[in-house]
Amino acid sequence: MYSKARVAGHPIHPMLVAFPIAFYTATVAMLLAYVGTHEAFWYRVAMIANLAGIVTAAIAVIPGAIDLFALPPSSRARATGLKHAGFNLVATGLFAVTALLVYRGWSHRVMVDGEYLFDATIPLAMAVVAWVSMVIGGSLGWTLVQTHHVGIKPALIHADRPSREPELDELDRLGPARPVRPVGPVAGPFTPTVGPRHLRDTLDERRRSGPAPGRS
Repeated sequence: MYSKARVAGHPIHPMLVAFPIAFYTATVAMLLAYVGTHEAFWYRVAMIANLAGIVTAAIAVIPGAIDLFALPPSSRARATGLKHAGFNLVATGLFAVTALLVYRGWSHRVMVDGEYLFDATIPLAMAVVAWVSMVIGGSLGWTLVQTHHVGIKPALIHADRPSREPELDELDRLGPARPVRPVGPVAGPFTPTVGPRHLRDTLDERRRSGPAPGRS
């Protein structure tokens, strides 16, 4: 089904979620780097990445909510979408608490023996739990696309071809197909050899079903 929040036919939410995913992952990685090296640089980068993840997640949730509430209320897609939203809200909430702790630690930093030391144990633990929640939510988001086809433009699917063409709006523009008659006698069933190859099956189906509604 089509996404309600889209630009030039492309869903907006899937385009935006890559940013919080990247920033949240960077937060965990940078905190791990700080724990391993005790370099204040990595702690500061973790704080910046964490804040950037929260901001981009807040932006991404807007088109996501539009798509979610456009789903049929009693459908499995809506149930999956609610779980997807729930896990990601939990992840963002935990990352928000992590950002608060990291920022507080940075604001009250104290230099010891020529270097700044921070207690990253609790922020790192919370960030890991939040990251796991994000991964679960992301897998549910992929289920919405792969299984429930949310955000996918409807198209004809042929079992003998991996592509999803021709698209339905292309067929609507074509209208009913006109049979192509052979010039001379042919042996066996006649298959048209003119026009795009990927439209042959559709042309045969249109011949059997008659004119499209509203056309003569």
